[in-house]
Amino acid sequence: MNVEDIPVPAMATIKVSKEDKSAVFETTVIQTTDNKYIYCMPVRVDKKLVNFEAKGMLKELKIEFAPFEFYAWKNISIIKFVEDGKSYLRIKTTTPGVKAMAWPDKPVTTQKKRRKEAPDKKPADEAEAGSAE
Repeated sequence: MNVEDIPVPAMATIKVSKEDKSAVFETTVIQTTDNKYIYCMPVRVDKKLVNFEAKGMLKELKIEFAPFEFYAWKNISIIKFVEDGKSYLRIKTTTPGVKAMAWPDKPVTTQKKRRKEAPDKKPADEAEAGSAE
């Protein structure tokens, strides 16, 4: 799938991995250019911008083209891009997207620790099993 074929706007997720840890973040594609750049809304966690420019991280992007139809771009670079005082993400890719499945991980929306639920509601190990933290 070529970058220029991405529908705008489109729901997207960014997955970052380093060593044995990974996290998934939601964003929205707002523009594409010359089959190389994908512009997205910035990602915020607890009202703070997420920095994707750290060294040594593997980054991937998945875009939902239609319900249950995803394409993924691997080995992308992501930088913060500022225009008219507003921050955006500029994602650079050098390869076409490939058909993919959705990630099973839940997107990160907060860094705050979840309180354990009362024992009569759900065992603590079940409540934490799907956590990406």
